[in-house]
Amino acid sequence: MEEAPSPSEAPSTFTDGIVSQARLLPEQPAVILPDRLATYDMIAQGILRVEERLRALNLPLGEVVCVALASPIRHLILVAALFRLGVPSVSGETAESVIALRLPVRTYFQDVGGALTPGLNRILVDESWFAGPRLAANAARGFAREDDLCRIEVTSGSTGAPKAVSTTVAGFQQRLAAQITAESLGVRGRVLVLPRISGGLGFRVAARVLSTGGTIVCAESAREALQMTAAYRVDAIVASVQQARDLIREQRRAPIPCPSLGALLVTGALPTRALLNEARAWLCSRTIVHYGATETGPIASTPADLLMEEEGATGFPLPGATIEVVDAEDRLAPSETVGLVRVRTLAMGEPYPPRPKDEHPSLRGGSFYPGDRGRLTKEGMLILEGRASEIINTGGVKRAPELIEELVLRHPNVAEAAAFGAVGADGIEEVNLAVVTRAAIAEKALINWCAARGLEVARVFAVESLPRTQMGKIRRDEVKRSLIG
Repeated sequence: MEEAPSPSEAPSTFTDGIVSQARLLPEQPAVILPDRLATYDMIAQGILRVEERLRALNLPLGEVVCVALASPIRHLILVAALFRLGVPSVSGETAESVIALRLPVRTYFQDVGGALTPGLNRILVDESWFAGPRLAANAARGFAREDDLCRIEVTSGSTGAPKAVSTTVAGFQQRLAAQITAESLGVRGRVLVLPRISGGLGFRVAARVLSTGGTIVCAESAREALQMTAAYRVDAIVASVQQARDLIREQRRAPIPCPSLGALLVTGALPTRALLNEARAWLCSRTIVHYGATETGPIASTPADLLMEEEGATGFPLPGATIEVVDAEDRLAPSETVGLVRVRTLAMGEPYPPRPKDEHPSLRGGSFYPGDRGRLTKEGMLILEGRASEIINTGGVKRAPELIEELVLRHPNVAEAAAFGAVGADGIEEVNLAVVTRAAIAEKALINWCAARGLEVARVFAVESLPRTQMGKIRRDEVKRSLIG
């Protein structure tokens, strides 16, 4: 077993900020849920108690463990305790979701009542882990070096199977630093985090807020988020594009005044100008568009006010991030020339487990290729056209599915929509729609409605629901396979 570092040598992590804040302002709210509140002192004591339980397990240093606890508070506490012990972790909504990735993980921490699988070390975590006598804050053993593996994040899988990406201690701290810069436009204080804590972005935002003395607020639905924003005087909301859309819909249906709300950060997909206009009108005038990836951490963050002149405008790169556009031969494209986007940051991740580079083509040459098509203006702003694999080319006219869906969602009877391309009888790609309706609507009627607005649609499929990722992204490949093969 690798020798543990002395506490004085261990590199600092976000847990140090939590423990420090607990000493200075122990009664400061750290996490607010719909049914409970945890102060910094409660979180710090929970970390110390769980750390004591973990020490008795003698977990091997450097061996990744899985945390699959439903409670955001317990999830955060357990991961923080693992950080203090120098044990790398991966989070999942369920243990089964991580098992499906076939990662070299043998130990799974899960809630009582979950399924048990022979051959795997399932450790059931109950209330007793977090209760007990008061403990004095001791120095953390921590990770030995800044280049030690500390965290595994899992991609959303919106364009294929989810992939695992590793981050070192230094890389994770760089991601938190970039997150602070990305959110410096107003995402501070009491922050309502709609992406789940078990996801990469949700956990990083929570770690950043807690390490700097703020308060995170969690909600399970758009209505509950608005109610908690008003009740707890939330300063900012972090939401995926779909979650922002849900918030707008709820505000339009039954408005709740949220005068404290100073910023809305929208992330996870390409927001349209129509969505940004609605967000600024119904939620918060200071709406910020955030562009990032599991493989890189934050890439760009820009107020929506600067993005309204052109559809697809995404933002300017953050300090330490490089955005480039290349042609099919991977050569740099001139300004205003459309090509494939590639990015580099100071917090680049690596495939986990390590594998030959040709098995992860999106991570090569020190850069990440997210699969987006776009261009850079002369001023350096990124303009996205959409994902290269999803753009629908109808006889030379290229359309991003997000823009098609934005139009279709204006129909009063359409609740959800997914656009995808499929080759028609004449060999030309056509626009197809999968829709979830509020009320019955004939296929021909919706096709005619779209045609009157300049959109030719070949077929419309009525479905009960659309498959989505944890962040609300539509799994278009899955939609297409299920409907036309």
